[in-house]
Amino acid sequence: MSDTEANAIKEFETLHALQDGGGQAAPPLLSIVIPTYNVEPYVRAAVDSALNQTLRDIEVIVVVDGATDGSLQVLEAMQKECDDPRMRIIWQENAGLSAARNTGILNARAPFIGFLDADDIWAPEKAALQVAMMREDSTIGISFSHSEYLTEDGRRTGSILIAGKARPSLHDMIRRNHVGNGSTPIVRQECFEMAGLFRPELRSCEDYEMWCRVLDLTPYRAQLLPKPLTYYRLRESSLSFNSAKFVENADRAIACIASTMPDVPAQVINAGHAEHYRIAAWKALSTGRRKDAFDLLKRALALHPALILTDWRALGTAFGLLLPEGVRTWLAAKAKEMQRNANASLAGPSIKNGLG
Repeated sequence: MSDTEANAIKEFETLHALQDGGGQAAPPLLSIVIPTYNVEPYVRAAVDSALNQTLRDIEVIVVVDGATDGSLQVLEAMQKECDDPRMRIIWQENAGLSAARNTGILNARAPFIGFLDADDIWAPEKAALQVAMMREDSTIGISFSHSEYLTEDGRRTGSILIAGKARPSLHDMIRRNHVGNGSTPIVRQECFEMAGLFRPELRSCEDYEMWCRVLDLTPYRAQLLPKPLTYYRLRESSLSFNSAKFVENADRAIACIASTMPDVPAQVINAGHAEHYRIAAWKALSTGRRKDAFDLLKRALALHPALILTDWRALGTAFGLLLPEGVRTWLAAKAKEMQRNANASLAGPSIKNGLG
């Protein structure tokens, strides 16, 4: 963290302490919502990263969505150990990620609400930096950051998911989810009052549809804070790696956007639809399902033919389909190595919670 950022955080927290100095317990500045379902090996690190934020004026709401593993027991033991009144656990019958996030929103007391999936991690300064930016600029309704990928066992990869646009418009967001993943955003509570909650019928792509709706129905905008403040864990069992489910939910999300935003041009809707098929094609190819990858890429190009010329990732997927498996694997490894080297300056030092 630079001296300028450290000073900004200190000034921000001092100002807030003075504003809340009336003696009566005030609502926290930030509510961090952690939806949890069967992630027993990872949930402690996620909650630790929330409680250890440099911004102390927070509450951490862990919504256990009918977990059938030992997640609840881990959380209850953790709550007893840390004895931190800022941590709350809410149990509900299994209703899905959207419903769990909605439960967190409805129980949040703060004017800003952050989201952290229970298998991901926040950098210690994330809350302070993003909330400070939003307090300084009242037009920002959604703040988000870059993310660094973690391996399934929590090792840093040096590979960073960099947002395409720093200030995406509604059309930009429909074309591509620039927020990136469900653990990067901090959102003004008013956005949910104006635009509604996450759609429970969507089991993935629910955040993409939500951010599009916020940009459509509220006066607020989205803004990137260009630092890797989120650590996103890559898990083989994650829903995001199930291409069939991903495509099914992407189709539903796009249908919601098309039906509720009739003024958006068809080519923008088609570009967003094609982007989701491209993502599914890449994921299918990365797990060796070449036929599925070919079919998905063909569907993407049918919707948005220019994708192959304007998006190097689509071209890379097409190129990968033409190469023998051994050559493709070697090139992918080299590309990852080059990306790690290029992102070294962004990645920064190792973070806490046992990650190296």
